[in-house]
Amino acid sequence: MKHIAALIALLGMSTMGWAQVDPGTFSVIPRVGVNLSTISDESLVTDVGEMKSKYKAGVTAGVDLEYRISAPFAVIAGAYYSREGCNYKDNVLDHPVPGTYNVLSRSYFTIDYLKIPVMARWYVTDKFSVGTGVQAGIGLWNRTHTESQEVKVNNGSYTYSTDIEEANVKGNGLRNVLWSVPVSVAVEYERVILDLRYSIPLSKVYQSDGKHPDGDERLQCWSISVGYRI
Repeated sequence: MKHIAALIALLGMSTMGWAQVDPGTFSVIPRVGVNLSTISDESLVTDVGEMKSKYKAGVTAGVDLEYRISAPFAVIAGAYYSREGCNYKDNVLDHPVPGTYNVLSRSYFTIDYLKIPVMARWYVTDKFSVGTGVQAGIGLWNRTHTESQEVKVNNGSYTYSTDIEEANVKGNGLRNVLWSVPVSVAVEYERVILDLRYSIPLSKVYQSDGKHPDGDERLQCWSISVGYRI
């Protein structure tokens, strides 16, 4: 009986929460936040070895337009700027053979996207909601940054050059539009909304004739943002 009473009380609280929201209304929700992204199976290959991808921090900012269909359900369309991509692990020089090598460090791949999500959202209560839908990511700009340092190997000793050469190269063969499924969990209090999202990638980063024709490189991105309901 106690469990049933607790369930009834919880449903009652949820209903009270829904009653505070007016169906048929529009809300504008500006958001700003940070993201953490990487590209699966991505790497840079040099004469020293392979540099695999790892997570890279970025920023995101934009706005959602929400229409409340009913007390617990809403549809949302948004537009966001999002800086994503990946970092690369540094080269590890472990060559016993004498010679001169170029070692790369502090390398990363940056891609700027315009993200356009269309989502359905279920308000469990007026303060907690979950949502999902489909999202298009339109590529705006990209660069691969590397820092190269010459190293001479002679009889087990390593001599590093003091000169570091930086390079910024535009990537080729990237898809212009990436599709993904955003999954969102949000908490709202006094019109302030904290939103955690993960984008499940549907598209490969590269075209079929891109950098890795037979690869399966996909952009994986977590984001957390703060918004305000207007």
